[in-house]
Amino acid sequence: MSEEIVQLNFSILVPPKKWLSKFSLLFPQLQFNLMSMVPISKNQGNLLLQIKGLKLNQFWEKFTKTSEKINYNLIFQDKNSILMNILMGDPWILQTIFDAQLLLQFPFLLMNGKIFLQLVGSRKKIDELFSSNAHWKEIDISIKKIRKYCPDSLLTPRQFEILNQSLNNGFFDIPRKKSLSVLAEEIGISPSALSENIRRINKKLAEHYISCIDLPN
Repeated sequence: MSEEIVQLNFSILVPPKKWLSKFSLLFPQLQFNLMSMVPISKNQGNLLLQIKGLKLNQFWEKFTKTSEKINYNLIFQDKNSILMNILMGDPWILQTIFDAQLLLQFPFLLMNGKIFLQLVGSRKKIDELFSSNAHWKEIDISIKKIRKYCPDSLLTPRQFEILNQSLNNGFFDIPRKKSLSVLAEEIGISPSALSENIRRINKKLAEHYISCIDLPN
């Protein structure tokens, strides 16, 4: 039997002494989007950080005055966003996730001192990550949601086109605005082919819904 693959949504309370946490608490109007994180070594990692929202100028003024100990490189800046590359120290969270062969979905958000993350992987490996690693036991974690992992690409392009035209033309309305035969003629297929396609689409959507309902924590 194959392992159960799940998607876990959770948050981590970042210690207030960390500079990212300090700035997110000082500027709650801002979104700190962690676009990518790559471990360079056991002691260092590379972070691509995007900052968006109100009071960007105030943030940047304060950041540049207090960032002597932060190794960063400004990539882009305008009135709406800031993008910079940052050298992090001790990326153990990232390293343990990679070592457990789990997928961390980017980007993820830091707001008000909390990082909101999504993990994809086997349920067993996720449980082991949180239960067997001493570092994880020491941080404040809040599980938001756990569900079966469902890929985004569910319908074929042709099936999506048929579903979209059916919805837009009122085929699923009660009463129907267009009959099966009229809709089939507009789409350019026979009524029997349209009926078969709609049954297959409904089957895929039903199976997707049942398989992707939330699981108990």
